[in-house]
Amino acid sequence: MTTVRVPVRVRLEVAADRVGDGLVALVGDAAGAALDRAVRRARTVHAVTRAPASGRRPAITVRFTGDELPRGIAAAVEEALRGGIELAAERMTRSWAPAEHGRDRTEHAEPYDEDRFVVTSDGATGYRVPYYDRGGAAVTVPLCDLTPDPVPEARPAQRLRRIRSNAELLDAIMVRTGGYPPDRFVAIRGDADTGVAIADFIDVETGPDGTFTARRRAFADLGIYQFPGGKQEAVLHGVSFVDADRWSVFGSATGTAQVEELLIEAISVDLLRRSPQADQALLHRQARKRLAETGLHAGNSVTVFQLTAHGKPVWIGPVVKDLPRDTRPVLVLTEDDPEEHEDTYGKCPPLDAEEPSLWLSLLGLQHDDPRTPDMPFLGEPAIENLPAHVAERLATRVQSLAGLLHMQPGAFVGGFLIGALVQVDRNCRILTSNRAPMMPQIKAMAEAFGPLTALYRDYLSIMINLDLQRALPCPVAGHASEWAVRFTEVFGSAQDDAVASMFVSTCQDVLLQTLYATGEELSKRAMNFASYMSVTRLLLVVMLADTVELMRLRDALIERENRTYALIGSAGSSLNPRSAAAWQSLTEDLLDSLGAGEPVSHEPVSGTVTRQKDGFRVYDGDGRWWSRKELDALITAQRRQVAQVDSLVDKVSEVDDLVRELKLAQALDNAMSTELGHQLTGHVDDIFRNLLTELLKSNGEWQRKAARDRSLAFGLASFSRDDIKTASDIGATLAGIHKLADDRLRPAFTDQDAYVAGMRRLANAEIDKAAVFEILNLVGITVLAIFCPPLALGVGLVQAYEGLETAFEHRDLQRSMLDGDEILSKAQVEAEMWAAVIGAALTVLPEAPALARGAAGVSRAVARGQVAEAAGIATRQAMKQIAEHLAALSLKHFTKTFAIEMTKGYLLQLALNKAVGRIAEAVSRQVGVTGHASPGDVFEVLGRAIEGA
Repeated sequence: MTTVRVPVRVRLEVAADRVGDGLVALVGDAAGAALDRAVRRARTVHAVTRAPASGRRPAITVRFTGDELPRGIAAAVEEALRGGIELAAERMTRSWAPAEHGRDRTEHAEPYDEDRFVVTSDGATGYRVPYYDRGGAAVTVPLCDLTPDPVPEARPAQRLRRIRSNAELLDAIMVRTGGYPPDRFVAIRGDADTGVAIADFIDVETGPDGTFTARRRAFADLGIYQFPGGKQEAVLHGVSFVDADRWSVFGSATGTAQVEELLIEAISVDLLRRSPQADQALLHRQARKRLAETGLHAGNSVTVFQLTAHGKPVWIGPVVKDLPRDTRPVLVLTEDDPEEHEDTYGKCPPLDAEEPSLWLSLLGLQHDDPRTPDMPFLGEPAIENLPAHVAERLATRVQSLAGLLHMQPGAFVGGFLIGALVQVDRNCRILTSNRAPMMPQIKAMAEAFGPLTALYRDYLSIMINLDLQRALPCPVAGHASEWAVRFTEVFGSAQDDAVASMFVSTCQDVLLQTLYATGEELSKRAMNFASYMSVTRLLLVVMLADTVELMRLRDALIERENRTYALIGSAGSSLNPRSAAAWQSLTEDLLDSLGAGEPVSHEPVSGTVTRQKDGFRVYDGDGRWWSRKELDALITAQRRQVAQVDSLVDKVSEVDDLVRELKLAQALDNAMSTELGHQLTGHVDDIFRNLLTELLKSNGEWQRKAARDRSLAFGLASFSRDDIKTASDIGATLAGIHKLADDRLRPAFTDQDAYVAGMRRLANAEIDKAAVFEILNLVGITVLAIFCPPLALGVGLVQAYEGLETAFEHRDLQRSMLDGDEILSKAQVEAEMWAAVIGAALTVLPEAPALARGAAGVSRAVARGQVAEAAGIATRQAMKQIAEHLAALSLKHFTKTFAIEMTKGYLLQLALNKAVGRIAEAVSRQVGVTGHASPGDVFEVLGRAIEGA
């Protein structure tokens, strides 16, 4: 009898806190490697390979020295060692010959090892064998009639052998083991129809004649839970292939709580196999969630089995059947796959093409209740079902973002990202619940855009990489790139909507804070009215002392200009430009020489007006002649100085009259007429008291309106296309309240690209909407005028009324704000009022009904802080000129008639362009000097402007 001793010593230096299940796998790996080396060396000895089998089980002794291990750990280590040694013994003593042919073990020769074949320096072939006279060192010996095998061609893919009968199974086992199978083992094969892995538990009995009888004691299907994307339930699928060398019991438990903990531990081991660097606590949490998803109810007791390869788990799970619980070696029966090796990964149904449209339909500024569907985006996997180390990183970042935006973290990263942007939009809509400034909250949301974008980019990369690693479930398996494109579309739209909503709310905050501040200032003045008026009266008298005299000189100058225009108006209108200029010069000289019937004085007095080379000038009595331009500049500067000290004074229409009264009151007081002086002073106080009462009421109303309708502030300005040479990053020019909102919001964004993209989309949408509205009006009004003139007139009247109503509202809003010129200036609202009145007047003129539409366009431009654009808009809008004389046209003449009418409109707009532009500029100057511009002179100014154009 030949006895082989295989001493294996495993030395461990492990800290006490590291003793655990991982130690078992570590010892198993070390012992398996040592045993494998020992078996290989032993099988090179001829005496060992030719020795007959004793028929006895190997004698195994396991001893522990040093510090004592915990009992459970020690038992598991011993079990791992015994199982490995038994497998090594079977490999060493069993011959590889079929038993059914009655082969004797002694007929077995030493197996040929391709790795030991060598070519010597002289080109001869040799074989390396251990030489025991030389201490086991390998020696090259010559080979007889042996040549190395050619390099084998790449073998086809392997699969589990599909076996259809017990006889075929036993034959495959005998061939696989060379006729000498282990006494007890597990054979893994594929189901004949499905190819799903089946574990067969085989016991082998050896007869007196050395033959073997194999009996199958039990079998079990090997299944594994797969966790699909979305909210689909986990499904148990059969394993299609497994490479293992050992079957053992992972653990047993009795009692509901113990069973649950065992299953969680088993799932944790399985997760650790795929994510070895993951945190144990995270794996445990993820395992608990997965157990809940499986719906697995093992009852009051369960036994969990495992398959390992070199000590590492490759499959683990409970089996319903009653199976042997001893540790057994494993034989995996494989075969070449005769079928085409079609890759089944990614063979999922196509992604739902309609789902992104569903998400988009629930987003946007125009949606009353933006939200996201209660579902993952296009079947994306849940965070907890991703590999553990990936899931941990994503879950942490989602939790952090949820904290920034004060929302619940989501189970799906894609759905959470879109939902976070929708939450920003929803938050912006409810910020006006109190009077607190909205900007701190808006800035906090803007700071979240950097982390949001970073998570979005990383998540796309993770999805694509997992797809490359073939680790995604259906429906996204194999479709990660398409999924990323669809997700980017919806995410980008939601991000643009969030930016736009934040911009609209910032505009609202700018307006509201101005109104709130105005209300507080007005209340302070009203509560301390007596003290306030004593200071204000002094302010008016001191800072506007010269304004009364300057206004008198200006009025004299204007009166002389008006007399001149009145004399030359009828004649000049019928002359060509050169003749008209000559007529005007002659008329002015005549007036200067005759003094319009007044006696001529060679010594000028204050208020004397004369025509000089550069136009009319007025004498101030102190040796200086003033032009109207110089007077306007000085008066405007004085009014601005007073407004800087107290902006409420700017709300008084005829402030020069008040100054005149106050100066008269001072003169009366000095003349001891105090009663009359007090009356004049009281009248001034009453004007300011009534003004405060009116403004406080109006301010409160506008506070409520602006808080209730956040689009009100946004509509006070408009976007315009940038010139290509001076184009900004958003491709549009910002004016008025839009510029103020941009100055506040842009610096707060941690992702400037997101802000610019969102603003560019918002600006383009608003500009395109305005352009479409203009085109529809141009074509629509023309068509109505051709086929139904009364209806065209009615539409024009309605639009003219809307223009007037808007103009009055904006004027009222401007009066309700102190220091609000950057939002709406007094000059702008007065110009808008003039434009609206002009539009209403032109609507009823029979020859030019479309001028009302042109004037409405001017109204909108002026109201939105773009007085300089008024002339250009008038040019475009005047193309809507319609001829109401064409009411009875037939349809066949429509095209020709339409072209003619559009041509008429174009010709008319050449005159209106200059005329309306001059009106807008004149109104702005008038307001700067006098503080208002009366619409009462609109028809006279309009007529003179058109004639001059």
